[in-house]
Amino acid sequence: ANYYGYCISIFTLDGNYVKKVATTGTGRGPLSRPISLTIDMYGFILVTEGNPGNNRVSIFHKDGTFIHCFGSYGSANGLFAWPSGIALSPNGTVYISDRGNKRIQIFSNY
Repeated sequence: ANYYGYCISIFTLDGNYVKKVATTGTGRGPLSRPISLTIDMYGFILVTEGNPGNNRVSIFHKDGTFIHCFGSYGSANGLFAWPSGIALSPNGTVYISDRGNKRIQIFSNY
């Protein structure tokens, strides 16, 4: 994830650059302040977008095609104030550190 470049980059396993994913923006698909990412067992790329920005998690196919996103700014369950770290358990549960709200949010479906 490239916080200042507003994108994520895809590389081969041996480190060769393949392409940049997403454009800058706030609509569905563009990224704003991507902070961290993880890749699930199906190859989907989950990206946290921080603050100032979209305060959400965007999900892309392994080829870089946008699939969907969830979350926005707020303090209720499912909302974020600067989501930063993201991790997956072996069973696919998603853990997102919600820095501004000082909590870890747990999602079984995304």
